[in-house]
Amino acid sequence: MYKSFFLIALLLIVLSSCQKKEIEKYQIDEITFSYQGGLKIPYNKVTIYVLKNNDSAKVIVQSRPLFDQPKWKYSNIDKRFNINTKTFEDFAETARSFDQINIDKAYIVGNDGSTWEIEFGSKGKNKSYSFWNPESETKNRGLTEFRKMFERIIDISKLNKKEILEN
Repeated sequence: MYKSFFLIALLLIVLSSCQKKEIEKYQIDEITFSYQGGLKIPYNKVTIYVLKNNDSAKVIVQSRPLFDQPKWKYSNIDKRFNINTKTFEDFAETARSFDQINIDKAYIVGNDGSTWEIEFGSKGKNKSYSFWNPESETKNRGLTEFRKMFERIIDISKLNKKEILEN
């Protein structure tokens, strides 16, 4: 009897250890979007922080023109505002999906254009993805969701998406 009990217990242990464990979602409290526009003058460098703290979320938008001249002053921006936590969670869920990007396929080198980077995580445990000109061959490179998220972040930041993303 003890022998059969031992065999059944051993069998249960083996079977339970062979089960596929669900991948644990890692915590995301901060998402940083950076856009570097090469030689583009207005909105040359745009950084947007989307941050969550307990039951609130906020956005910090910083933008700088390439040259500090009066005619480009409109793209020199430093503003902050709150968003709802549902919007933040939607961004975090999309960011988690970037682990599926085939880096070898998505990576290309260019001489001119823009570099888009997204960094996300919590308490210094961050992941970062940076691609040259995701507008080039977006679908072939597997960057459709990456680009859509950038556009959504620019939209909630109330920046001029058309002017930022035009080449």
